[in-house]
Order: sequence, then structure tokens, then C-alpha cells
Amino acid sequence: DHAKERFAKYPDAKKPVAAEVYQKFPSQKREDVADSGKDLPVLDRHPEGKHCPAEPPLRKGTVAVRLFGRALDKDGKPVADTVRSENYIEDRFNIAVQTQEELAKALAEAGKDPVKLPLELTRQWVKQAYMGVLGVGPLDDISHLGKGALKKCDFGAQKVASRVALAPGVTLWRVEGESETFVGKIANAGVGDMAGDMHEVKLKWHGFIEMNENRMTRLVLSAGGEEKLKFNSERGKDENEVAILPGGHRVDMACGVRYGILGEPAGPDKVAADAPDAPQPGAPQDARRQITETLGPPFLVFRDKVQEELKLSDEQKKK
Repeated sequence: DHAKERFAKYPDAKKPVAAEVYQKFPSQKREDVADSGKDLPVLDRHPEGKHCPAEPPLRKGTVAVRLFGRALDKDGKPVADTVRSENYIEDRFNIAVQTQEELAKALAEAGKDPVKLPLELTRQWVKQAYMGVLGVGPLDDISHLGKGALKKCDFGAQKVASRVALAPGVTLWRVEGESETFVGKIANAGVGDMAGDMHEVKLKWHGFIEMNENRMTRLVLSAGGEEKLKFNSERGKDENEVAILPGGHRVDMACGVRYGILGEPAGPDKVAADAPDAPQPGAPQDARRQITETLGPPFLVFRDKVQEELKLSDEQKKK
């Protein structure tokens, strides 16, 4: 009702409209943010196939990975509701060239028995596989509340095929593993933890890795198991969720889950010849990702490097 009243008062945005900010609506109102009255510049799109200046460039050979997760009902079928993050998630992360080289070294020593995969690689898979909003992952550790525990992360790979006939140096490896993560304290919008909050994920993994010498050319993984997540436990079940947007909604889930991972070398529009392999100086990679997802792509335009690559005029930079 409050939003409707404000929209009726300023239907066409021809007059400056201050943005109202609430920690909790309507009891905890913060200072309004004034409307500058200026229109944001419309920027030219970067050429097709060229790296987007709003994204940190990747080193050539970096594997771009997509992850999908679904909560399962009592019959083992995906939950129909895909709106909430505790039922359906999508995420992206990258496997650095250096990590691939460590993997290649481990695979080179393989015999008839499965070879243990490097923790540097498998921990990435396990860390990303969780349901819920950003910051509730058992291994996220973005607050002062304490680290989550990586209780199990055992992965092995065994060569199943050599595709010499198709491409010399290409090998296919079958992957199997188990993982278990747990955290007993979860940060809530930076204000501390709530009694009873916890997150536990137990998964069994299987899939394939395709290698071309010391580079990963394809990654296909599936994981299934059980997951428990209690978040904002002290809030009432019937509390108005819209009133406390910064803290996220109440979650109480305990069910089967399934995850899928697909990875392949990043395309030409994502890489740059002089890009570093390691994360760039400044904020940690997870922190940069969360800032970007929270504030949106327009925030990145204010970075000096982005402004330089977009060739903004001095007047546009002031806006």
C-alpha cells in the first residue's frame, strides 16, 4: 500500500523522488537517499566476441563452470517451486589454469587404481554446492562468527578412455567422491547470528573430466544427497517477509538435493591475453562476486578501469 501511494504521487518520475530506506519496514527507517535528477548515460555495447569491460578478464584456458541445484520432495522429485533459493539455485565459478596444471600433475601419476584429486580443485566444487541465499554456505566464512567445517572431501579419478584417434593427448577420467560440510553459525545481514541457525550438506559425486594434456577441456559432474538449512530461525513463521528484506527470509529445510556441474574453457569474450591467473588484488573473489550481485552491473561502471575501457567523456564520468 505504501509503495502504491508513492507511485501515485510520482507516476511519471518527472519530479525528483527520494529513495526511502528501511532496515525493517516501517519501524526502522533510515535516512532517505536524494534523487540527483540526472539521467544515467547510455553506454555503447562492447563489440561482439570482445571482452566485456564490466567483468574482470580471465586468463586464456580458464574453465568457466555453471552449477545448478534442486531441492527434492519426499518422492525424490525436484520441488515445483523454483522461486526461492532454498529450492533452486544457479551459480558460476571459474577453475584457474594453475589449478588445472595441479590436476594434470596428479593424473600423470595415476596407475590402475583411482588417483586422489587435488583439494584445491575439489574444494571449489564442494564450496559452491549449497542451497539458499549468498552467505549461508557452510564454507562461505564471510563473517566473524567462525569457519565452517569441511568434514569430508574425498575424490578420486580413474582413466576410462584415451581419444588418441580423435585428438592426440586427450584423455577421459571417471570421477567419484563424497563430501560433507557443516556450519553452526550463520551471519544475518551483518547483525550477528541467530540461535538455531545451521547448514549441513552431505553429497555423493560422480562424473567425468576430459583433459587435453595439462588443460581441462570438459567437466560434467552430478551430486546427490541430503541437506539441512536453518536460517533466521528466531523469526516467526508468519512474519511479514517483505518488511525485513536486508536479512533475508526464514528458511527451515531438510530434504534430498541434487546438483549438476558443467564446465568448459571460457570463450573469447571472457578472456584477455594479459589477464592474471590468480584473483586480482583487492577484495577477495567471493566478496567481489557478492558486491557485484548486490549492487548490480551499474556499480562497476564507477571503476576507473571500466570507465577507461568504455572511453567515457569527463562529463559522463561526473554523472
